[in-house]
Amino acid sequence: MTASLSVNRMIVVKGTHRLYDEQFHNGVNIIHGDNGSGKSTLADFIFFGLGGDLREWKRHAALADYVLLEIKAQESVLTLRRDVSPDGGRPMQIIFEPLDKALSSGPVGWQTLPYRRPDAGMSFSQLLFRAIGVPEAISDGSSNITMHQVLRLLYVDQMTPVQRIFRAENFDTWQTRQAVGDLMCGIGGYDLYDSQIRIRELSRNHDEVSARLRNLMSVAASYGDQILSEHIQAAIAKLSSDRERLLADLKVLLNVEEIPSQQMDEATKLRKEIQREYARARKHVIDLEDRIETLRYEIEDAEQFLVHLQKSLDDFNDAHVTFSSLGHVRFEFCPVCFAPTKEASDDHHCHLCGAETVEEHDDSKALAVRLDIEMQLRESLALQEERQTEFRDLNARLRTARSGVRKAATSSQIARGGAPSGREGAIAELSRKVGFLDSEIEVLHRRLDLAEQITALSGEKENLNSQLTKLKGVVDAIIAGQARRKMQAYTRVSDNTKRLLENDLPEHSDFGPIAHVTFEFSGDWMAINDDKNRSGSASGLVVMKNSFHLGMLLASVQDSEFFLPRWMLFDNIEDKGMVQERSWHFQRLMIQESEATKVPKQIIFTTSKIAPELADSPYVVGRKYTKLRPVLEFPGGQQGAAPTAPLI
Repeated sequence: MTASLSVNRMIVVKGTHRLYDEQFHNGVNIIHGDNGSGKSTLADFIFFGLGGDLREWKRHAALADYVLLEIKAQESVLTLRRDVSPDGGRPMQIIFEPLDKALSSGPVGWQTLPYRRPDAGMSFSQLLFRAIGVPEAISDGSSNITMHQVLRLLYVDQMTPVQRIFRAENFDTWQTRQAVGDLMCGIGGYDLYDSQIRIRELSRNHDEVSARLRNLMSVAASYGDQILSEHIQAAIAKLSSDRERLLADLKVLLNVEEIPSQQMDEATKLRKEIQREYARARKHVIDLEDRIETLRYEIEDAEQFLVHLQKSLDDFNDAHVTFSSLGHVRFEFCPVCFAPTKEASDDHHCHLCGAETVEEHDDSKALAVRLDIEMQLRESLALQEERQTEFRDLNARLRTARSGVRKAATSSQIARGGAPSGREGAIAELSRKVGFLDSEIEVLHRRLDLAEQITALSGEKENLNSQLTKLKGVVDAIIAGQARRKMQAYTRVSDNTKRLLENDLPEHSDFGPIAHVTFEFSGDWMAINDDKNRSGSASGLVVMKNSFHLGMLLASVQDSEFFLPRWMLFDNIEDKGMVQERSWHFQRLMIQESEATKVPKQIIFTTSKIAPELADSPYVVGRKYTKLRPVLEFPGGQQGAAPTAPLI
């Protein structure tokens, strides 16, 4: 489905009062008012409400508490809320309901999502991208593309130099600009960006595994060839055989001759202490075995749950495709009692139960369910990885614990036998040798554990290398195949921009003959006939910039492969001293281009020089704003504003 976004309604709130509350519509929306009446403030609120990272607020805008936006993302209706603050990276609250219903539902149903992508769960950008139909993407600089980065291309503001394509930002990279521009032009779909995301994850895992492997190899370097598992196991087998032989010799030496009572008491105490140590070692082993067994069950159970979640997601997607293709299924008989169903009163009521149906609300619910399943799947995969890591760690600890049990068992066996006078030396020597062998075996078990970790990590690294090589080959093939698509998309944007510029008022145009329009997202520039300063005036550059962004929007309408969501916000229609006739002409041109096709789209622009015939037209959103009655109407008549109704 084609990416699409539109703003249905915006409310700006201070305390319990609505400072601003207006409906928007499909097509062209005009915010009209005098200079200094706050039109740019509304544009900033739209930018911020949709996910832009705005930190510097105009004086009166900073007094607001939060902004609410009802948006239509493809066929779903969502309500977004963000608290106004000078702090960057503000989170967003989202509910899959229309705004009125969201206000009446209280805190129930709202999700609070962070600005940045978390380790578990998702950011609000990820959720909005899924809703709008934009692939979740990363740039070549390995940073996630966010709603903020996309809106930098879709919001033409006043403060950014007119020669630049993207809204100005202090920390900006050419990789991000190129990735955002190409993403909006549909140069690469889900396959490419999913592969890029997977490559980044695999690369991070590869780096972690490589670091761990280097550390283990540095420890193992001192052992030389003795780190090989087969050599260690052979050495353990030989030492264990020697140990059993020594224990047999000890048993022969031990007898039941009478021992003085004082020595007997000391021997008894020693035996009890040794028995307690042996019991503790055994309990530790049993506890570890129980934890490992429980964890093994959890891993197996979680694996089945992951399969279930993936199947549920696949089934849901299949059902959604089927529903989109076939529409509602009509039941002739009740599925419970098999009685014939009654005809619905109209298409807006369920023919089975008679309840009122709202198609957009159904789509919003479907989106919420799908995102919930995806969230569960992502979090479950992360938890499963943690379980498997813990499982490997517990098994390593179990090997060490079992070695301790063997050592304690030997001491216990010797203590139970007792030692007669005259043979203490021989028994002590044999005991010392057994103890030495136990220590050697314990060291070898630790070395074996090290060897097994090295073997496992080497295999994991090799597997990651194989996956990375394969994925990079896939990405290279996709990129190579995108050259044609890039030419098509860029040519369409350029042709639209050229046509719009050629329709500028002849008496004011200073572009001269236009052979072609070129642009570069990474370099953040556009040019006419390869001349970035082709226009002889600042107002001409404004026309060129607005024409370029409108050309991109029109290209997304003409070409369904674009991921630009057929939405654009302009706040500099008559900037840089443009005469009103030239501004009027561009306004009429935007409306003409918008109405030339019935494909859903939304253009929002602000102006202080509205064309006369548009002043009272349905295109205008709200009233005309003035310095005495600005866009934000504070309670108690502040700034000359009338009191507003309280927020319910």
